[in-house]
Order: sequence, then structure tokens, then C-alpha cells
Amino acid sequence: MVATIRKYKAAAVNAEPGWLNLELSVQKTIHWINEAGNAGCKLIAFPELWIPGYPYWMWRVNYQESLPLLKKYRENSLPSDSPEMHRIRAAAKKNSIFVSLGYSEVDLNSLYTTQVMIDPTGKVINHRRKIRATHVERLVFGDGTGDTTSMVVDTEIGRIGHLNCWENMNPFLKAYAVSLGEQVHVAAWPLYPHATTLTYPDPYTNISDANSDIVTPAYAIETASYTLAPFQTISAEGVRLQTPPGKDPEDHHIYNGNTRIYGPDGQALIPKPSENFEGLVFVDIDLDEGHLSKALNDFGGHYMRPDLVRLVVDTDRKGCVSRVNGSGTHEVVSTLERVGLDKPVDEEILNGEE
Repeated sequence: MVATIRKYKAAAVNAEPGWLNLELSVQKTIHWINEAGNAGCKLIAFPELWIPGYPYWMWRVNYQESLPLLKKYRENSLPSDSPEMHRIRAAAKKNSIFVSLGYSEVDLNSLYTTQVMIDPTGKVINHRRKIRATHVERLVFGDGTGDTTSMVVDTEIGRIGHLNCWENMNPFLKAYAVSLGEQVHVAAWPLYPHATTLTYPDPYTNISDANSDIVTPAYAIETASYTLAPFQTISAEGVRLQTPPGKDPEDHHIYNGNTRIYGPDGQALIPKPSENFEGLVFVDIDLDEGHLSKALNDFGGHYMRPDLVRLVVDTDRKGCVSRVNGSGTHEVVSTLERVGLDKPVDEEILNGEE
């Protein structure tokens, strides 16, 4: 579709999640949706695994120390067809706003690093899962499948996409996004320490400076998309909640102040937040400002040679069980349907939230 709203205000979250607490996480999510709605925003972007917070402790504890935290994390992750998700969808509808939400999704007995795009009617128009959990994240999360891979949706405010963490650095996923004509992108990030903490041989790749100030603007330049990069923050109490007994807690300031927004030509559109700032950062989006950048290098069109180089994407869902009906046809149920995200927003919850 052709975007009918070409100029609008959008927000990226730079805030602390409700660590290991599903109810608090939902309350905070609704709070920031309401804040963005009251500010006249058409889109709000949340960080990776906002609910119930990125499992920061994975990188800081050993196996035995991780077990109580892992149990609590699983207990407070978000099922997709739940009253909590319907409350969030109701908040999107109440505020007539698009919401890009990152959360730890409970599906049967596994967790996934999931993003949904909720439209202003409360409908889920995209459900995707990180295609590969990063390093120690694989001890907590599973991988996405074919039908949870696509990241761009065509809406009245443009073609909006979102990816998690180092997916924003993956050249194949960037190629997929740009092939779908992406105009506005949410580069959702977790909690990252600053470069001042770097100790050899840990690579520079693994700190906030690289991802907020190199990877994110590179995504904007290469795709010629407005790129909103929401990051989580953490307080001293948040660190304490995830530090096992007997260990000294880290200085929480080393993780904060990383949210960024870049224009289609890679220029920074907001000042860097301070390490003490918690709230929303705003940008005025004008889709027509992307025309000249895309005129120079549209890698999804005139600046590509698919006769020489092309990407193959398998969008089928592969399940543990494949059912065949009487005619010999395989029955396919999308992941979105199977986890209940295709259901209309619960009107009783919507009325209750009002």
C-alpha cells in the first residue's frame, strides 16, 4: 500500500524493564505506550526482550548460579495468548499507535526472543522470532523458524521493520528487509556495557559503543531507513536483583544512555541520552526524506543484480510433528495462529483498561 500518513512522530524507549517480574513489566509497557500516545506518536519502539527484561545475568554467572534466575525468568516470561498480552494490545488500540514490542515468549515449554508489531486496532500484524540466539543466550532461548523470519509490514505509516540485537548486523537479514522496501526500522537492543569496561580478549563487537554508534547507523545507511534503536537501562536495584549472593554488584551506570535514532542517510537525529535519563526519545519522521538516499542505493531494486547475487528465504514452518490429511496434503498451521496471536483483542480487557 502507499503510506497515507507520511509525516508523523515516533518514540524509542530508553528505560528500565520490570526485571524478572511479568506484571511490573506489563505495567511499564502500558505506561510508555500511554506516554507515547499522549505525545501524539504514531509508533513506539521497545528494546529486545523488554518483557521481563534482557537476562543480563547470563553473561555474569556460572551454571549453578544461573538456575534460580533461569527458573524465575521462565516463570515471568510472556505467553502470546494471555491476559497480559491482551492488555498491551488494548493499550495500543486505546492510543491508536503502532507498537514494536520485544519479549521473552513462552511457547509450550520453550522460550523465544520474540518481537510483535501491534497496529492501532490492537491487531498483531507481525510475529517474528530471533533466528539464532547469541552465544550464551542459547542456554535460555530457542531459534525462530521460517514463518517467524519476515520483519517488514506494509502500513499506513510506511513499511516498518524490526530486528533483534545482532540481527541488525546480519547482512542476509538486512538484504531481506531492504528487499521488502523497508522505510522505518526498529533496531531493538538489549543491555550492553560501555567500551570502558572492555577487557581483552572480549572483542569490541560486544559493547554498547559498537552497536549504538556503528552497527545502527550502518543499518540506516545501507537500507536508507529511519532507524530507531531502543536500549534498556538498569538501576542499582536491577543489578542487585540479578547478582547471586556473595558476588559484588556492578556499577549500573556502565550500561545506560545508549538509545539512538538515525535518519535514512545515517545522520544522528537525537543527542545521546545521559546515563541517568529514563524515558522516551522522539523523532519526526518524513517518509519523503528517504527518497534521495534510496535513489542513490536501493539494494532491493535498481542498485542490485539478482541475476548475479540473490538471497533464498525458506518461509515454511517446520514442526516436530507433520500432519497429513486424508488427501495426502500436509496441514500447515502458522506459528502466529498456533500461539493465539491471530485472535482479536479482548474487548473486556480493553474496556477495563479504559
